[in-house]
Amino acid sequence: MKKYALAALAALILPSAAHADDGLDLSATLTGSTTYEWRGVSQSDNHAAVFAAVNAGYKGFYLGAETENVDFAGINQEYDVWGGYALPVGKAKIDVGFVRYGYVDAPVNIDTFEVKGAVTVPVGKASLTGSVYHTWNYFGSNLDATYYEGSASMPVARKVTLSGAFGHQTVNNAFHYNTWNLGASYAVFKGASIDLRYYDTDDNGALFGRLGKARAVGSFSITF
Repeated sequence: MKKYALAALAALILPSAAHADDGLDLSATLTGSTTYEWRGVSQSDNHAAVFAAVNAGYKGFYLGAETENVDFAGINQEYDVWGGYALPVGKAKIDVGFVRYGYVDAPVNIDTFEVKGAVTVPVGKASLTGSVYHTWNYFGSNLDATYYEGSASMPVARKVTLSGAFGHQTVNNAFHYNTWNLGASYAVFKGASIDLRYYDTDDNGALFGRLGKARAVGSFSITF
């Protein structure tokens, strides 16, 4: 709860500093969701989750951090840090960076560091993105793992955007599975949106049990 209090405080402070320096973009986002879904698998045991994030961007470089509640292996809190550089190439955008997943009071060290690369291309009103994430130590297993994802989004009304993604997670010499999602977001007002999304995987229960089963997830986000 202390982490949430700090994030909420940052959300109040950041707007006043967001334009303290030309080109510097600072923001904070609070999100409530019916579950914490990560690559098609619930990380909060199908229970509600709250996310608090801060982001900073400067001339293509970006850095962010987030904390959220989880419920697995006796762990209740996750924190993530990410960063990278987004470079426009013609109408496309190339994004290279990293994501680090950390866990508070984990019984064993499962902190994971991934590198990522992504390309986003506009196609008419739509936007298509191909992404690759790779780690050399998948959640403490010492195994290489790669996640591939193709996603698309398109505005269909003044405040409504449809989006979806298909991903493939592979862990060397261990397992692999597919995941997909499809949903819509609605801009309630500037900085606030509601998202309703369907998630599923091709896991028959052998890998994740009920946590990888199909479900609808609703969320509300507000950015300051």
